[in-house]
Amino acid sequence: MKSAASAVAAALLAGCAAYQGFQPATPDGYDGPTVNVADQTSQVSGSLVHVFEMTQVDGRRLLSTSIATLQANQGRGFSVAPVALSNEVPPRPARVRLQAVTQYAAPILAMTHPTCRVEGDVAFAPEAGKRYRVAGRIAAAECAAWIEDLATGQPVTYKVSGKGTGP
Repeated sequence: MKSAASAVAAALLAGCAAYQGFQPATPDGYDGPTVNVADQTSQVSGSLVHVFEMTQVDGRRLLSTSIATLQANQGRGFSVAPVALSNEVPPRPARVRLQAVTQYAAPILAMTHPTCRVEGDVAFAPEAGKRYRVAGRIAAAECAAWIEDLATGQPVTYKVSGKGTGP
């Protein structure tokens, strides 16, 4: 477990160093209507945040909530405050990458506490005039993320899921 946690910590730190190359959710030159897709965070404790986010749209890498949170909390020790982002996407079918992840204030905490990171691509067909959010669950049995209609709470994509935080 410690070696896996060490790899996660190293990947997070490497991600900070490579804080570049992000693109907007809309394609270059797009000038039409958009719909909002909000990432979601859940503050579990002063040192732990659960993040449910969209990290890519049609292959374009987005600045995500987990990266923004990591950047905003550098130097805060064992304390973390989430920075939830949202993206504007065209109201047309797209392929999006979703992620559910535990985010600790300090990488050493991930080495000694349960972690989760699951990601996957899903088809998403947003409709004009609607708003969406990335929802999810991080639990002992399963970690999962999906997009839901903000007004109804109904899922509008398949769920990406993986191993939970339990043994």
